[in-house]
Amino acid sequence: MAGLGLDDTIAAVATAVGEGAVGIVRLSGPEALKVVDKIFLARNRRSLFEQPDFTMRLGWIVRGACGREMPASRSCDVVDEVLVSVMRAPRSYTREDVVEVNAHGGMRALEAVLRLVLEGGTRLAEPGEFTRRAFLNGRLDLPQAEAVLDVVRARGDWALKNSERQLLGALSHVFCEMRDHLIGILADMEAVLDFPEEETGVAQARHFVPLLVQAADRMDAHLKRSVQGRLIREGLKVVITGRTNVGKSSLLNALLRQERAIVTPLPGTTRDTVEETIRIQGLAVHLIDTAGLTVARDAVEVEALARSRQAREKADIVLCVLDGSVGLQDEDRRLFESFADKAHLIVINKFDLPRAWDREALRNWTVGPVIDVSARTGDHIMELEQAVLKSVFDGPPAWDEGAWVSNVRHIETLRRGREGLTRAIDSLEEGLPLDVAALDVRAATQSIGEITGAVCTEEILDAIFSKFCIGK
Repeated sequence: MAGLGLDDTIAAVATAVGEGAVGIVRLSGPEALKVVDKIFLARNRRSLFEQPDFTMRLGWIVRGACGREMPASRSCDVVDEVLVSVMRAPRSYTREDVVEVNAHGGMRALEAVLRLVLEGGTRLAEPGEFTRRAFLNGRLDLPQAEAVLDVVRARGDWALKNSERQLLGALSHVFCEMRDHLIGILADMEAVLDFPEEETGVAQARHFVPLLVQAADRMDAHLKRSVQGRLIREGLKVVITGRTNVGKSSLLNALLRQERAIVTPLPGTTRDTVEETIRIQGLAVHLIDTAGLTVARDAVEVEALARSRQAREKADIVLCVLDGSVGLQDEDRRLFESFADKAHLIVINKFDLPRAWDREALRNWTVGPVIDVSARTGDHIMELEQAVLKSVFDGPPAWDEGAWVSNVRHIETLRRGREGLTRAIDSLEEGLPLDVAALDVRAATQSIGEITGAVCTEEILDAIFSKFCIGK
């Protein structure tokens, strides 16, 4: 996408692939109205150029020279009956002229309309190019542009809420203030370097330390929140593990409230990982049921064991399922040792059957939560859900504190900025020349600028917008 200009007019299908009530072909650019006006026959027979902004007009997309005649004319080939909306620059999503053709939601009709507008002088939009133009034209900054994709992909209510706040500029405000603060510090540093013998208000290098510490503390606060912010955005990855026949697949089905995984009395029924997503109080939770094998007897079981191990390594939380109706096994202990250093909950299944042992037997294993459930009857499943949520969040996010940093790009760039401040503070405390610290403050300032888009490269833009669909 590098080098794409803003002088041409782009077009794409802006709705999801498949059948639907309505599908939209979107155009943006200087020729948008002209291109559609050539193929649109309004019921009122008026030109599209006469249509007021933010209105829709009923008519037909046609092939051939119809003039302003009704489509009964033999020279007209009607493609579809449509509603056309007009949004002129600069009051549009891209701050360019935008026209949207609302056709029937079948792919054949949409492809036919798109083909006509491409033949009329537009080109097919690249992935994310509409939103990229919104950024380049100053309609959105970079965090807001990224939030557009997050709103589309939100898997839970919390993720949607956080993305909407980011789209409204909550994070942009935070990062702009952070950058302005660092620019002020850097300006004072450069004043001292330029006029070392004059009083500038910050005449000695050591006076910059508390200012930098204050900026670093603010970064630390957002980085700390970003741990949970990432979980809000991406969802909580929960792996169900345990030896064979303890009821892992039954537990997955109980959490899903449907029969998703195959359950039989035969040991080793589950060979591959089974993944599904639920929502607990607005948080997306990705459940992964793993094979209960601990010793492989063939190539398939070797792969099953490897996938189970990989799933546990990537998990945010491990649910270790034990069978309460039989005694603890050495196999249970060996399995526990494989994830003891990760966040986990002990789930004692088969609560509806006579208990063969009590919780005291687990004291040497874990001091973490232990939940009794019956996957067969559904008893205490809601308590397990609450325990999963509480293991990460004390309660719903405090939205009054603003949006949570959740984007991996933001987190890594913010961490890089924080490292620059650490080096600057260390340099000043060690008595190194002020210009050494100033270089690191400048690097930290640039890092924050990369988040907002104040400092940007084509490579960064390409990486961000390539993740979008073509019509967004």
